Amino acid sequence: MIKVEEQDLWREGIKIGYIANGHIFNHLGIKLGYFSGNAIYDVRGNRLAHLDEEFIYFANSSRKIRIEDYQQDVIGGYLPNVERTAVRLLLGD
Repeated sequence: MIKVEEQDLWREGIKIGYIANGHIFNHLGIKLGYFSGNAIYDVRGNRLAHLDEEFIYFANSSRKIRIEDYQQDVIGGYLPNVERTAVRLLLGD
């Protein structure tokens, strides 16, 4: 479970990363990826996923999942769907 407090990201009381200017960083300040519009990209600019109104579609796959189901492990704070999804995708479980 990842907890959002303002721009900081926590897991079990340990800071694991943060969000700044549309980018997701780990706790060491290393950029993991970014989000733009309704898409999420890795640090090299490869699209990892995109969102529509109800689903997340993963790049290079026919896999899709409901947004609300995927985001259940990211709690707290106010983040738009694309940001909350990027946090889960880039920082995992």
